[in-house]
Amino acid sequence: MIRLACIILALCQPVCVHPSRLVADDSQTQLQAFLQKHCVSCHGDSEQQADRRLDDVSFDFSKPRNGELLQDALDQLNLGQMPPEDEPQPTPAETREIVALLTTTVAKAREAARSHSAGRVVLRRLNRTEYRNTVRDLFRLDMTDFDPTVAFPADDSVEGFDNIGEGLLTSDFLLAQYLDAAEQVIEKAIRPGAQPTIEQIIAEGDAIHGGGHADQRGFKRALVRDQFTRAYVKRKYAGVPADGEYVLRVTANTVRWRDHRFDLEGLGYDSSEPPRIRVLVTNRRLGVVSTRTYGEYEIRDGEPIDIEVRGFLQQGYEFAVEWANGPRGSQKRIMRKVFPKYLPEDTVELARNPVEMYLGAAPELRLHRLELEGPFYEQWPLPGFARFFDDVPASPGKDDLHRCLTRFTSIAWRRPADPQSLNRYLNLATTRFEQTGDFWQSAKLAMRAILASPGFLYLVEANAANSDRELDEYELVTRLSYFLWSSMPDDTLLALAARGELSTPDVLSGQVERMLDDPKAAAFTENFPGQWLGMRRLGSMPPDPATHKAYYADNLESAMREETRRFFNHVLRENTSVLRFVDADYTFLNAALARHYGIEGVAGDNFRQVALRPKHRRGGLLGHGSILTLTSNGVETQPVVRGIWVLENLLGTPPSAPPPDVQPVEPDTRGVRTIRELMARHRTIETCNECHRKIDPIGLAMENFDHLGRFRDRYSKHARIDPSGEMPDGSRFDGPDGIRAYLLARPGQFTGCLTEKLMTYAVGRRLAFADRGDVDAIVSAVGDTGYGFRDLIKLIVASRVFHMK
Repeated sequence: MIRLACIILALCQPVCVHPSRLVADDSQTQLQAFLQKHCVSCHGDSEQQADRRLDDVSFDFSKPRNGELLQDALDQLNLGQMPPEDEPQPTPAETREIVALLTTTVAKAREAARSHSAGRVVLRRLNRTEYRNTVRDLFRLDMTDFDPTVAFPADDSVEGFDNIGEGLLTSDFLLAQYLDAAEQVIEKAIRPGAQPTIEQIIAEGDAIHGGGHADQRGFKRALVRDQFTRAYVKRKYAGVPADGEYVLRVTANTVRWRDHRFDLEGLGYDSSEPPRIRVLVTNRRLGVVSTRTYGEYEIRDGEPIDIEVRGFLQQGYEFAVEWANGPRGSQKRIMRKVFPKYLPEDTVELARNPVEMYLGAAPELRLHRLELEGPFYEQWPLPGFARFFDDVPASPGKDDLHRCLTRFTSIAWRRPADPQSLNRYLNLATTRFEQTGDFWQSAKLAMRAILASPGFLYLVEANAANSDRELDEYELVTRLSYFLWSSMPDDTLLALAARGELSTPDVLSGQVERMLDDPKAAAFTENFPGQWLGMRRLGSMPPDPATHKAYYADNLESAMREETRRFFNHVLRENTSVLRFVDADYTFLNAALARHYGIEGVAGDNFRQVALRPKHRRGGLLGHGSILTLTSNGVETQPVVRGIWVLENLLGTPPSAPPPDVQPVEPDTRGVRTIRELMARHRTIETCNECHRKIDPIGLAMENFDHLGRFRDRYSKHARIDPSGEMPDGSRFDGPDGIRAYLLARPGQFTGCLTEKLMTYAVGRRLAFADRGDVDAIVSAVGDTGYGFRDLIKLIVASRVFHMK
């Protein structure tokens, strides 16, 4: 930790930038001679492979593009990918000399580029996730089932992330949605007056909506006869009248769970397990899109049992009860289907009688009583209301209005509000107050306007004219909180910014630790890997339900997602080496996913850490079903997609997009019998070979995993899989284990790729050429401390890039 602190302190020191536009003539001549000899044939006047031209490269580094070209050349030499293997090769001594010269030259180019502020972004608006989290924390709202961004347009992704400034455009439609969302939020958060009265509603028999009727003997109970009937507390208006916590009490049992004359196949349920009810939260006016499962609870057959659940309900929502594992489908349809099995042929006509005649012979869920009580509150007035209006007197005036709105604006804008900007909103509230005398209506009007203002909607970095400067304390605290929480700074962070203490290295490092331990860091562990790894695409091309029943019965998509989420969280929480993403001797499984992987000894639905042995071939992300499934199409594997995924997300060398003016050419596939042969034919096309010689070896080495991530060594009985591959630098590997070894042999390359992804996500912009030196310094420093994930995040937060506009 002492060594890491020293490294962070060094990274926090101011950087003196002395632009150097030109390199020495002798160095320039030597570099141009090397490029002419080994590069220009493919990157010259007549041909520019990968859209790179090096025959006329300039050493005037006032133009960052010139430095970027030399950086590309340096990277390719370091990776051993250029010159191509079929071209004349420089001697090892020549390569070492030119790499050293290029390294020095590129460093000067980066220094020059910094003075031109390439890649800087001044304004970045909140994306949908950040907006939702910010209003949650600003007003301390329970956002369960409440999403004010539901009508917002989707956020565009840039560099794989949806928080990049240049992709977050604003439209008239979005502005209208901001106004509507602000009104919804204010009405939920600002609720003056007395606490809502607690109501208790008891429903029995016919008072239970949707649950059948009381029986003929007069017992008050509602009957549910299949999985798809829902029972509610019957009331005049659907849903609860106010936001708050409510208690639902249920008295229920089943009858004839096992003792009936119908076969289980006909009824479609498993009587070997105990009967269960499912409690839902739903809004009947909004339909199925607003329904979620709150929980499932075991009951008994014969003897009623009492169950109590407590949860937060938004206005208009309510609890509902259904039979979680009862007969599947309508009782009438079931009986019409199964009755002929038990009746002689000459009495089949009886089965055409109304099936209600036979009810009472099949299993039933009996709901004796539903009781709803609430709303309850931990405090009243609500926390968000008290935060801004706790000192309002019984008869508030204009001074009270100004004081409360000033307090609100400074917190909403994440910095002290400047008087000129603030006065617009104070004047708006004052005018309404003078017209109506209504303090709360006036305050709400101004608050809605503030929530639609640039100070709230944008992560404002002031002094736009000076675009190459250090962030002030409030800008720094905002960047930090939206990096790790996707939300606004809390009171602790804002207090540190107000005292000017946050930028102190020890304080900043301590706050990173605190923030990563906070539950709000779930936003980072959800949003960053969801976009870095492409996890958001999982499920976009699911397999056929008819031929993959276990995938759906075992809920494998959710299980795969959970495995990767827990793995990422573990590496972060324990400050484990980021190289565990490449290979690890453990993962997180439940019984269903372990069965899918062929791993024995895992029981139950709960996930737990499971040790992996070499025979499992599952170490690291490349063995996760989530990654293997999202890089397939639901029917078959896609080696090209898998190869590109590894190059882009683990190696940081994504292939160039095909030239827009080059039409795709189909290879001659006559006689092709395997995917390997097909891809080899594809590489015979010159325009395709440049990229596919890097993509295909990796993708084909992953062919041991099928489209759902199951390991295999054959395509069919007579077709073995050949998972061998060779990269352009001559490296050979065999199968997934070989790819892991290939990656582990290049820890700096993988860590550099992850660092670039993290830094892009952290600062909300594309990284510029001038930032490359900071990335290299971070990779070197974190390697010295063991590649710990938290250490890496601290180094990024301490870097010049993070502290500069």
